Amino acid sequence: MHVRDDYGLPIAEADAHEALAAHRAGDLPPVALIRVPDPPRDTWADLARAGFIRKPIWLSWRAPTPRSVDDYAARLARKARQDLRRAIDRAASADVRIEVHQTLSADQLDPFLTLYENRVDGMAFGFSFAGSMRAGMIDNPTTFGVFAYEKGELVGGCLCREFPQDNSVWLLFSAVEARWREHSLARVIYLHAFGETLRRGYPEVTMGNDPNLYGHVAKPGLFLFKTRLGFEPVPAKPIGRAPAGDCADLLLSVEALTTPVVMLGYADGDSHADASTPRLTSHVFGAGPTIDIRRYTTRTVDTARHVDLPARVARTTA
Repeated sequence: MHVRDDYGLPIAEADAHEALAAHRAGDLPPVALIRVPDPPRDTWADLARAGFIRKPIWLSWRAPTPRSVDDYAARLARKARQDLRRAIDRAASADVRIEVHQTLSADQLDPFLTLYENRVDGMAFGFSFAGSMRAGMIDNPTTFGVFAYEKGELVGGCLCREFPQDNSVWLLFSAVEARWREHSLARVIYLHAFGETLRRGYPEVTMGNDPNLYGHVAKPGLFLFKTRLGFEPVPAKPIGRAPAGDCADLLLSVEALTTPVVMLGYADGDSHADASTPRLTSHVFGAGPTIDIRRYTTRTVDTARHVDLPARVARTTA
């Protein structure tokens, strides 16, 4: 097996036969997770019996582009609609100015990157993905920014990019100052991003792609946040440099992760990333008795189940 560091999390990668042999022998490495990339179809049943979860490696959160604020609000649950209206009113009462920058100069982009990186620095396993893409975003006609200013100071924003090959706009990165996160300013920023997506003629908007392991780089709260915003997770497509494809994961420990750990696996034995509408199931690890795992279901994720770690591994509960 090849052991690698995945943003601070030790992962062992192996082909299906090596992973199954190690599992049968009880000779599992001291890592948090064993991953089998692109497992052959004839190994799917054996991997499932061994406790591996076959899943898309990355998830894309998607929704039809809203035609208006009312159109968007109608899609949301009652509390989410109330939160949206309060956020709009709060931003207006504080004279927060929202600007859409059709392209981004370094002077426009860099203050946002500072805000974003300050946010990332406070996260376990945080990594500045936006910073690594800086050069490709400056003066790029397919990239635009939606920024919020209070008394001339940047207090929040979102970086977006057109993907014509996907017929969508992706909301790639967002960040909001702490005191404005309490007032859900991000929701107001997203409304303006939806408006620009509509103006550019794209029928679908994507709330970014997440690695399919909530509790690591992406936290379980992010799953709930995107659900409340009206987006649905589906297997990510291989668009541009965006990673995609399938794997089978065996989680051995949640000690270093944020619980509950959630991964979305294929609900059907023959589903895969290339299927048109694969059904997904939430597999929830380390959920304490007060956690309602049904919160981790959506229209595309119609079931959720508690999963125990292998017996030899001490559990961590929340």
